This record gives sequence, C-alpha cells and structure tokens, in this order.
Amino acid sequence: MRFVLIDSFLELSLGKSARAAKTFRADEDFLEDHFPGFPVVPGVLITEAMGQTAGWLVAATLEFRRWPFLSMVERAKFRRFLKPEVEVLLDAEIVEVRGDDYVVKTGAEAGGERIAEARLVLHAFTSMPGDGAIGKAAFDAWARETYSRLAPAVTHA
Repeated sequence: MRFVLIDSFLELSLGKSARAAKTFRADEDFLEDHFPGFPVVPGVLITEAMGQTAGWLVAATLEFRRWPFLSMVERAKFRRFLKPEVEVLLDAEIVEVRGDDYVVKTGAEAGGERIAEARLVLHAFTSMPGDGAIGKAAFDAWARETYSRLAPAVTHA
C-alpha cells in the first residue's frame, strides 16, 4: 500500500464531493532528498493525493463498475510547503461530467491553510486499458479491499 496516498476518508457524498486525510511520515524515503535539512512533501505527491481522493469519489459514484484514471491536471497551484507529520486534508468536488470524463476541483489544506489546489479531469474506463480477465479480477479485488480499508465508517450520502 506504499502508493496509496490517502489514510482515510472523512466524508463522501456520492456524485458530489469527498474529504480525505493523509499524514506523510518523517521516515518516508523521498524526504531524504527533498530536501536535506528542510524536508517537504513534493508537490507531485500532493497532486497525486488530491487525484486519488477524486478517483475514489468517482469510482464509488460509479459503484465500482468503471475505473477513473487521471487524464489532465489543470490550474495546479502550490501555496505553502507541507512538512512531514502534518495532517493534510484533501477535498474533491465533481463540478462537471462530460460523458466518461469527470472534472473535479481538488484542494489540500494543512493547519487551516490552503496549501495546494488543482482542477483535474478523470476518464472512467469500463475496464483497465490493455488488461485481461485475470488482470481485471486482480485489480477489482485490490480496489474493493483498499476502498473498504480507506472508508470503513463513511456513510454514502
């Protein structure tokens, strides 16, 4: 579960919005080089955490019958550094649906301050591109187990 960048969902309103939380640990290996003496979480990982929040929202909205993949990052802004061991709250709000494409406004905040935001576009596939039946079954099983671990107490509104 190393690349699942959400610790848990706090809120989830199907078809609308989600809020998740993540705390990057101080012993994460990427912090050794980013940056020595001044460890901060890379913006690309904050973007990925926002994207995962959006992706799980879309997947749950689609009742896990289709799988969203990030296809575009628009208007990404990074306003503050995120230090390790500080909880970041991740927000995702579906603002538009165009066929199989979901436009999602995302944001991240820590310590009551906005640290990042982006508008993301996710494309929902019926099955994973290029996968076979075995790959699809393995992915479906992983996704359902991971989601149940991330959102065990979340009530779908």
